[in-house]
Amino acid sequence: YYLSALLIIALTAVILYTVIARYFFNYAPAWSEELPRIIFLWVTYLAIAVAVRRGQSLKVTVLIDRFAPAPRLAIELVMHAATFVMLGYLIWYNIPVIELNSQTRMLATQWTDAVRYWPLTVGCVLMAIYQVRLVLKSIEEFRQPPTRA
Repeated sequence: YYLSALLIIALTAVILYTVIARYFFNYAPAWSEELPRIIFLWVTYLAIAVAVRRGQSLKVTVLIDRFAPAPRLAIELVMHAATFVMLGYLIWYNIPVIELNSQTRMLATQWTDAVRYWPLTVGCVLMAIYQVRLVLKSIEEFRQPPTRA
């Protein structure tokens, strides 16, 4: 959460600096396109992981809420399994992209091109960790007796 917030502040500062340098001093830093793009990618995937951690990812529960607790848990576990499959798929196919791009450098910053592709893998790993927590929470909620209002 704090890293995402810090990166958003950094993104704002970098873009502000670039705009001021370009329009007031007629000087565009060489890294003015690369750095904001990289920061944006990291912010995006870390923020998605934060949303998963908080359980704020998009989920429509209109039909699921109508089921009894046991079938609802089964449906939720299938949804969690599908999420794990998707995350595994993304990580599996992103690793060769990282390896391929680690051999080249970005023009302005001279950082490895893999820096653009690491956020996806790091974000997916974090999402998987937080998804495990959501699975455990679903099971715990199933085991608790229903509260009467």
